[in-house]
Amino acid sequence: MKKPPAKGRPAKPSGMLTKLLGQASVPMSKPSSAPTPAACQAWLQEAVNDYQKGEWAQAESRTDALLAQAGVPLAYRLSALNLKATLAARTHRLALAVALYQDLLREQPGHVEALANLGLSLQKLQRYEEAVVHLRQAVALRPGHANSHLNLGLTYQSMGRTQEAKASYEAALALEPGHLQAHFNLAKWWQDAFDFEEASRAYQATLALEPRHADSLANLIFVQHYRYPPDEAAHQALLRRCAQLYPAAPEWPRRPASPQALRVGLVSADLHQHPVGYFLRDVLLALASTAVACGELRLLAYANAPTSDELTERIRPVFEAWHTVDLWTDERLAAQIRSDGVDILVDLSGRTAGNRLPVFAAKPAPLQVSWLGYFASTGLPQMDAILADPVCVPEGEESLYVEQVVRLPHTRLCMSPPVAAPEPSAAPVLNNGFITFGCYQTLPKINPGVLAAWAGILSACPQARLRLQAPQFSDAGQLARFGERLHAAGIDAGRVDLLPPVSRAQYLDSYSQVDILLDTFPYPGGTTTAEALWMGVPTLTLAMPGMLGRQGQAMLSNLGLHDWVTHSEAEYVAQAVAWGQGGDQVAERLQSLRQRVRSQAASSPLFDAPRFARDWWAAMQGLWRQKMVA
Repeated sequence: MKKPPAKGRPAKPSGMLTKLLGQASVPMSKPSSAPTPAACQAWLQEAVNDYQKGEWAQAESRTDALLAQAGVPLAYRLSALNLKATLAARTHRLALAVALYQDLLREQPGHVEALANLGLSLQKLQRYEEAVVHLRQAVALRPGHANSHLNLGLTYQSMGRTQEAKASYEAALALEPGHLQAHFNLAKWWQDAFDFEEASRAYQATLALEPRHADSLANLIFVQHYRYPPDEAAHQALLRRCAQLYPAAPEWPRRPASPQALRVGLVSADLHQHPVGYFLRDVLLALASTAVACGELRLLAYANAPTSDELTERIRPVFEAWHTVDLWTDERLAAQIRSDGVDILVDLSGRTAGNRLPVFAAKPAPLQVSWLGYFASTGLPQMDAILADPVCVPEGEESLYVEQVVRLPHTRLCMSPPVAAPEPSAAPVLNNGFITFGCYQTLPKINPGVLAAWAGILSACPQARLRLQAPQFSDAGQLARFGERLHAAGIDAGRVDLLPPVSRAQYLDSYSQVDILLDTFPYPGGTTTAEALWMGVPTLTLAMPGMLGRQGQAMLSNLGLHDWVTHSEAEYVAQAVAWGQGGDQVAERLQSLRQRVRSQAASSPLFDAPRFARDWWAAMQGLWRQKMVA
C-alpha cells in the first residue's frame, strides 16, 4: 500500500499551436494543390482541439494527413511534427517521439521547444546523459525558456543530482515566479528530501497560485501521514478542501430491488506485482470460485497503468472486462463506467499515485467505495463508504471519515502468501548470540521520533544490531545523508547495516537475518509486516490513532500477537529492550514463536482469502441494499 503520491511533472509540451485562432475544419482528403497557410493553420488547430479533448488518435490522423501534403510551409510542417512527437510521447511511444523530435531538429536545429521535449523524452527512456545535452542546449539558446530549466531539473533529479535539480527548479521560478509546475516540482523536491514541513509550505505556495491544483492538494494531504506527532486537525481541514475541488454530482435514484448480479468495477494503477496486487490476488481468486461462479457478481477492471506481469495475468480471467485506462481522460473513463452499467465502483488508490479520484467525483456509478490501497478518508462526499475493521477504526472515530465507515468483521486486509517463499529459518539469535532488529520501511517513514526510539533501544542493548533495507539506499547521496541522521540521533553507524533493494526472492530470504522487526510510526508497515509474519518474524508496532496508525495492530491482532502491540513510545522501547537483553531464555522464546507464526498466519483472517471474500461480498451486498434499494 505504500505508494508515493503524485510525482514532479514535466512542463507541458510547448509549441503545439494552442494559441491559434479556431477556423473552419479542413477536409482530410488530399487537395489538388499545396495547402494555403490559412488552411494549414486551421488543420493544425483542429488537431490541437482533438489533443486537448483526449481524442489522440484523431489528432494524430490530422497531423499525418497534413504531413503527407506537398508544399506545406516549413513553419506548419514543423508544428505538425512537434505535435505528432508530443502525441507519441503522451501515448508512451517514446522511441517514436525521440525520432520525430530529431527529424524536426534536422530541419530546424535551433528549435528550442523540440530540444526541450526531446530531452524530456530521453529522460523518460532513462537516457539521462543524452537528455542533459539537449536540455542544456535549449537553455543556452533561450535562457529565458522556463520549461527547459524545469525539464532539466527533472532529469537531474532522475540522475540523483538533487542539488542541480533544485537549482533548475529555482531558475524556472526566477524567470516565471508564477510558474505552477515549477512550484509543484520544487515542493515535490522537498518531499523527496523528507523535509515535510518545507514540502507542506511549498505545496501551500502552489495552492496559493491555483487553489484547485488537485495534485498539490493530494500531496499535501499525503505528507500529513508522515508527520510526527500527527496533526489530525490539519488533516481534517485539508479534507474539507477536497470537497470544494469538484462540483456536486447528481444522486442516483434508489431501485425497487437488487439486480440479479451486481456489477462491481475496480479502479487501480496497481493490478500487478505491487502491495495492492499482493493483498488482492487471492481474494479475487476466491471470489471467482464463489460469487462470480454462481452468477451473483460480475467484476470489471479499470487498470490505470499499462503494467502487466505474472500477477496481472493470474487475476485477469476473473474479470468480465478489462480496460487499460491510463491514457483515457476522466470524461472518457466516467462515460465507460456508465456504459458498462457498473453498480458499485471501488477505488483502490485513494490519494496515492495513479488515482482517478476526479472520476469518482463525477459519480459514474450509483455506489462508490474506498478500500485497500489507502488508509484514510478520501475527502470526497461522492464516496459513499470506506471499508475498515473493528481494530483500525474503533467505535467513536467515524467523524474522521467523510465516507460511511463499514467494518468487515475481522480485517480490512487479506494478504496473499508470497509465491515461492522459503520456509521460516531458525532465529538468527541462536547462532549470533545477540538480537538483530530490522526495518524494511522507506526512509520517509523513519522520522526523528522513530530514530530516537531506536537510539534508546540500541543504547540499552549494546550487543544488538539493526538491519535496515530501503530503496533509497541504492543512492550514495541518500545513504550518506541517512548516515548523518543516525549520527545526529546518537546511533553508532557501525551497528547498523544499510542495505539497498534486492530481488523479491532475496528480500524474502533476508528475513532469515532478522529476529524482530521494529515498526515505524505514525506510518507503519503493511506489506512488510504481513510478509514478515509469513516468514516467522514478529513485528513490534506502536499503535496510534487512525486507520493507518493502527494498521500494524490490526494485522498482529488477527494472529493473536497482542503482546507485540504497544501504545506509547516508552512501552515500545521497553518491550524491545526486554527482548534485546533477555539472553538464552529470549532466544528460546523467539525460536518457538518463529516455528509457529506461519501456521498461525495461514489460519488467521489475515491470510484466509475464502473467509475474507465471503465477508467482503456480504459487505458489498449489504451496502447496496442499505443505500440503493427502496
